[in-house]
Amino acid sequence: MPKRVFKQKGSRVYRLRYRVDGDSREYDVPLKTTNKEVAEAKARVIVEEKEKELAGLLDPKPLRDAAKKPIAEHLADYVADLQARGNGKDHIVHTRQRMRRLIADCHWQLLHDVSADSFAKWLRGQQAQRSAKTLNEYLGHLKAFFNWLERQDRIAQNRIGRIPRLDARGKETFKRRPLEVEQFLLLIKYSEKRRFAYALAALTGLRRGELKRLLWADVHLDAPRPWMEIRGATTKNKQPATIFPVPLLIELLKAHWGDGTGLVLPDGVPSVATLTKDLTACGIPVHDERGWRVDFHALRHTFASLLDVAKVYEGDRVRMVRHSSWKQTDHYTGPNSNALYDGMQKLALLLPSSLASLNSGNTSPNEGNVVQSGIPHEKVESPDFRGETPVLSKAVPTWESLEVVPPRGIEPRFED
Repeated sequence: MPKRVFKQKGSRVYRLRYRVDGDSREYDVPLKTTNKEVAEAKARVIVEEKEKELAGLLDPKPLRDAAKKPIAEHLADYVADLQARGNGKDHIVHTRQRMRRLIADCHWQLLHDVSADSFAKWLRGQQAQRSAKTLNEYLGHLKAFFNWLERQDRIAQNRIGRIPRLDARGKETFKRRPLEVEQFLLLIKYSEKRRFAYALAALTGLRRGELKRLLWADVHLDAPRPWMEIRGATTKNKQPATIFPVPLLIELLKAHWGDGTGLVLPDGVPSVATLTKDLTACGIPVHDERGWRVDFHALRHTFASLLDVAKVYEGDRVRMVRHSSWKQTDHYTGPNSNALYDGMQKLALLLPSSLASLNSGNTSPNEGNVVQSGIPHEKVESPDFRGETPVLSKAVPTWESLEVVPPRGIEPRFED
């Protein structure tokens, strides 16, 4: 085991250079002392720890250092890394706030204090105060934090990754509903000051953050087919997108063009409170009989629902709403789905149109089926094959022309 404690030329502090049996690498470690006896004592400890690490008797030094570091400092490093990688401001704020709350409520000081059991206890205590969706978001932040710790070699094993999500189906504290076509047109007709912002949201499906950062430089109205560029730096999934506005929106864009510079919505996006006032002024209920409500994000739901009403192909709808799967887009679609309605109309064609038709006195089972209203009924004439004129009459023999085989005794018996 070669080991050497020395001073580099021109330096006053000692360094350690060594190799361990079974390991071909050479290690060079600063000892940060000018005292040779202290340097040699440090060197013995360092070499012994490395031997134990290689033998599996001791965790690597980065893990040991991370285990001694307060979890709050790890969180600060994680948030700084999120900022450096360009994550959105809202995501960073939520991550910091929710992780701080978890650390405080669960009394976590060091990484080894965090366990699935301690989080499960916190979860049970929060279910009466927070929705399942919100608690799943806390779990998502915690899992993302520990995935980062594992990638950074700060933990040897992720103890949080296997915690299952809560079943949030049917437990939502509120549900959004899209505006119907008539309601949307009513909103943009009477909310003159904010008509442009509402139409821009409901006819593009842009999220609040994307609308806030949309520039006139992203809008190309002079092209043969006017289009809008949604920069990847502004989108949720960091992927750029292209939107082709409808003529109604093009008209509004031209009316607000100005000098064509700066933000498209310089006054910002209307708040939920402002939208509530505008909906009320138009006579549109904010909450319906089921308690489903309309907020600003519901305008994105409105966009998906309008595409459904217009019978846009499902695959195109997913791309236009910019979702990763049809399941998400289907969730955004209103309950009056064209696909569901059209499917039921197809089923209706197989059934009588009313109960009265079941008791009409018809003897044939098929006679009770009533042709749907609105579908013209044409008289169908049966071809006459008895004469020699139709071509098919020569190919289909009648029973009179068939030769009968004479009987030949007892016929054989066949079993079913």
